[in-house]
Amino acid sequence: MAHTYNHADQKNTWQQLRDNIRETEVWLKTTHKEFLEEFGITQQQLSILRILKEANNEPMSTKEIQAKMINKSSDTSRLVDRLIDKELVRKRKDPNDRRLVQVFIKYEGLRLLAQVEDRLHHLDNQFKLLSEDEADQLNLLLQKARS
Repeated sequence: MAHTYNHADQKNTWQQLRDNIRETEVWLKTTHKEFLEEFGITQQQLSILRILKEANNEPMSTKEIQAKMINKSSDTSRLVDRLIDKELVRKRKDPNDRRLVQVFIKYEGLRLLAQVEDRLHHLDNQFKLLSEDEADQLNLLLQKARS
């Protein structure tokens, strides 16, 4: 006999889904944080390095960087300053508008990013318990849930 779902069952299912997504978020953040500590950077700093690399040696303002970040509430100026302290990026005044600064990734930043990316596949192995079809399906479902 087929099981019929009542409102209580549905609520429990949606609560379980929410809790599973939150637990997975915490697990991923913790795993990535521990991984990136080896390189002395945070996830947000890694995002900035990736964004600057994708700019192909073209300067970007902090406002442009922030617009491309996943976490738009990040204090991009502070994050850039920390990357400058680590000698991974540099900034200069915009020659066309002295009120703005331009941010560039340095060779050291590119080198560190390559090292991180080279080892990041080890984290991806955690998902190898899923088949490629299951991973595709999960990606689609998560995108659908966010839309």
